[in-house]
Amino acid sequence: MEMMDSDGPELGPGPTRLKSLAQILLERVADHLCDAAANNGGKLNPADIQASLDEFHRRADPEITDFYRTGWNECLAVIDEVRRESSRRMPFERLMVKPFAPLLPAAHQPVDPGRGLSRRVLPGFLSALQQMLGPVLLDQYQNRCRELVRIIQTARGNDFEWDDVYTDPTSQIIVNDVLVHISKHFADFDRRRTWLVGVIAAEMSLGEDTVERNWCFREAEFHLLMTALFKPLRKEMETSDGQQRIKDRYGTVACELLVDLFAELDRPHNVTPLKRIAP
Repeated sequence: MEMMDSDGPELGPGPTRLKSLAQILLERVADHLCDAAANNGGKLNPADIQASLDEFHRRADPEITDFYRTGWNECLAVIDEVRRESSRRMPFERLMVKPFAPLLPAAHQPVDPGRGLSRRVLPGFLSALQQMLGPVLLDQYQNRCRELVRIIQTARGNDFEWDDVYTDPTSQIIVNDVLVHISKHFADFDRRRTWLVGVIAAEMSLGEDTVERNWCFREAEFHLLMTALFKPLRKEMETSDGQQRIKDRYGTVACELLVDLFAELDRPHNVTPLKRIAP
């Protein structure tokens, strides 16, 4: 018996495949019930239907067993493709979050107040990043990241891991390019800090538990995030060779803006300021 498929909302690849497998199985059940009805004068009462279903469940049908195995393998293939597609769509966001990822708790775990950041900051952080970059630059950076992931995935095949992307030198160059650009927005540090705190706080969802609900993104959390975000770039600038590379790529003015930003971030924490770069 062929079952009619109805149009409905787009389910996505995973649910669509599950729906397809369910339809195949339902067709087999329907065929089994039709055969039972044909052998019973064309009629089945509720008890007959239940008995027929019980018999269907009990019987050892190699085709059904093979169907289960094949269906599971197909689901795994869909999962793998969804993961790959996700990695192609979100590499820029992953790279920008990576510097402060150690401050985030594991999934479904509470934040460590005063020492860490809630995962609820991510939507607001990414929104602020998009606003500071603008649509044209954002699209360029996203394309660069997608191309980098494509190259690494092609080279690594099934052995691809995100660490391959994180440790690729091109990744840090892209992140540095972004950070140098957004550092220009912090010339008026206090004003931009207030703005960023507001954007992130406004887009935070409600926490799942008391600890999360009581956690807020304020000035101290801003400094945690920004210090971690710029840490790799700052570390590079603390060496003479790295300092020269940054100066050659971005110019002296951009480097001075970075030094000023680092000094502002250090102010509440009594960190030794970075020496200014000679012109």
